[in-house]
Amino acid sequence: MDDLLIAPKVSAWQATPGLFERYTYFPGPAGRDRPHVHADVQVCLSENFPGRYRSGHYTVDVPAGAVSIVDAWEPHAAEDPVDRGCAACYRVLYISRQRWDQAAADLGQEPRVGIAVHRRAGIANAVAMLHARAERGASALEQDERFSAMLAMLLQRRPRGRRRESLPRQADLDRAREFMRVHALRGVTLAEAAREAGMSPQHFATSFRARYGVPVHRFQILMRLEHAKRLLAIGEAPIDVATACGLSDQSHLTRHFTRHLGLTPGRYRASRRQPR
Repeated sequence: MDDLLIAPKVSAWQATPGLFERYTYFPGPAGRDRPHVHADVQVCLSENFPGRYRSGHYTVDVPAGAVSIVDAWEPHAAEDPVDRGCAACYRVLYISRQRWDQAAADLGQEPRVGIAVHRRAGIANAVAMLHARAERGASALEQDERFSAMLAMLLQRRPRGRRRESLPRQADLDRAREFMRVHALRGVTLAEAAREAGMSPQHFATSFRARYGVPVHRFQILMRLEHAKRLLAIGEAPIDVATACGLSDQSHLTRHFTRHLGLTPGRYRASRRQPR
């Protein structure tokens, strides 16, 4: 499958529960995007078309009508399992990791899910209704009420997906990944990240790529692009975003943004709007 060269139609807006996005991919041959990350927990409803995630050597299929969850900072790439004979529509909500973890703690559930899939129609309906009501400008109280109910459904039901590894190396890699997240904008060296994992730089680089499917340096760029997306969504100019994200200039931002997300920073910024 080729990379998705034709950018999707995107709508993005910020509301009480978090950042909402709606994607429409037009009919065409099956495609895939590049590995990327999100600072928040991603909840995605595949409205009418199946999908598939890859994270390192893991693969998770998402049937049409299912809801998928991708953990914060989990490198992943999405792809079409078959050619798109119709427009494929996806509704996405990014939930802050802090808010997700607090909800999990309140319910006595493990917050880390890696990549997981819910197939129950009730959960899909809850996600779709929250998304639609937020888009139409429902009150903050209504959004919070629907959001809390949706979280309870997502966290209390054990979804299908891949389990997180329980090996000590996984904990070491998680610790190094968190260190890289905290210092993403200033940048870290391979030696610094490896030291956090308690590994040699070579062993760390090999283990990180095997586990997450991306090299260490690219993961750092992906974290910066995620920060850039948030700034663009609130209307910041691309030239200012590049500086804030530790990138050398606007052309550097544009090159990486287009390569990994399939559209320019300016186009993503132009897609933002206020809910009706």
